Amino acid sequence: MKTFSLKAIVIALFATSVVVSGKNSHHGSHGSTHKTPPTSSAPTKAASNVKLAAYVTDWALPSKIAWSKLDHVYYAFGIPDKTGALGSFDTAQLKNVVSEAHSNNKTISLSVGGWTGSLHFSTLVRTSASRDAFAAILEKAVADYNLDGIDIDWEYPNSPNGVACNSINSADTDNFLSLMKNLRQRLGDNKLITAAVATAPFFDSSQSPSSYLDSSWGTTVDYLNIMVYDLAGMWNPTTSSNSALKNGGDEGSVDQAIQQWTDAGFPGNKLVVGCPFYGYLAAVSQPVTASSENVPFSGKTQIQGDQYDEKGADPCPGATATYSGEYQYRSIVADGIQNNQSSWTTFWDDKTSTPYAYNSAKKTMLTFDNPASLKLKASYVVQNKLGGLMLWSLEMDDANNSLLSAMQAVRQ
Repeated sequence: MKTFSLKAIVIALFATSVVVSGKNSHHGSHGSTHKTPPTSSAPTKAASNVKLAAYVTDWALPSKIAWSKLDHVYYAFGIPDKTGALGSFDTAQLKNVVSEAHSNNKTISLSVGGWTGSLHFSTLVRTSASRDAFAAILEKAVADYNLDGIDIDWEYPNSPNGVACNSINSADTDNFLSLMKNLRQRLGDNKLITAAVATAPFFDSSQSPSSYLDSSWGTTVDYLNIMVYDLAGMWNPTTSSNSALKNGGDEGSVDQAIQQWTDAGFPGNKLVVGCPFYGYLAAVSQPVTASSENVPFSGKTQIQGDQYDEKGADPCPGATATYSGEYQYRSIVADGIQNNQSSWTTFWDDKTSTPYAYNSAKKTMLTFDNPASLKLKASYVVQNKLGGLMLWSLEMDDANNSLLSAMQAVRQ
């Protein structure tokens, strides 16, 4: 299951092309002043109390979940094969987490797909018959595991920027919506139906971010969880913020992602801002300073992040195993990075409202989120009346739940 930790690099090669091309279909300002976003009818009963949700992973389940600080959990992942059958997860472990969630009066969904688990989505939703068969499988999973909902993590509809061997089709987005409608009919209004999505709206038939989304999206799904992370990496010319709140430039930001989705007509009160519980480490060719986090990379190969960053390969013939560069927050704390230990110096970028750090001995730069940046993201969600916050992924927090605690304002 180690390769599925690549979910944390979900918008790697995708981020820059989507944000840039998204501008072509963008109506309105990219700045911090928003027009009033569209709103939708009240969420389902299951969704009404969900403002802060966490992804937990099958392969690195936290030893203890701080249920009192959460509203909902997404269990990642159920991987559909070419028939739609779900696998690659520990069924007994899932049942235990479901039981624990319910004993704490919390809700839980199974997240289906993921970066390496999206190979067959396009085929599974291509016809009315195939959609119905897949929806039936998802409905059965809800019943079998006593779930409160299903989360579809399709990376990405009609996009060449997911895993190279994913199936794609020009009608993917329309077919995806049809699947969600089928699922809603099957599950009723008391189950949570969500999707994890990229920073720009679903691709249209021409493989560009949709300038307008069918209004049924807003009435069918409870929330879209926007994965606003992995915005920076070696696919960009220089280092930048992993998850900028604002002013992210061509790399994108929370603010820009929300603007693009609401401009396309999706209701703001059903948009959830995704937050990373990890940073991104890179080797750089010149020192990072207090005045700039944008410096050139050195070398052409991604270096290892922290001790948890193991090489993984996409599930395609001939795929090369690489590091993600991921540096989990628990490692950031353990290594004393924010206390400027071991040749590290930490800075704060007022433009993006995120921290970054430079190691003068190793010539590496780390962009990450900390309690201060997540408090600002929580405030942004409250001020803009958005759906809430989600995080990837819970085991990466420190022992004191510092990041999770910093996000609590969305629940008040």
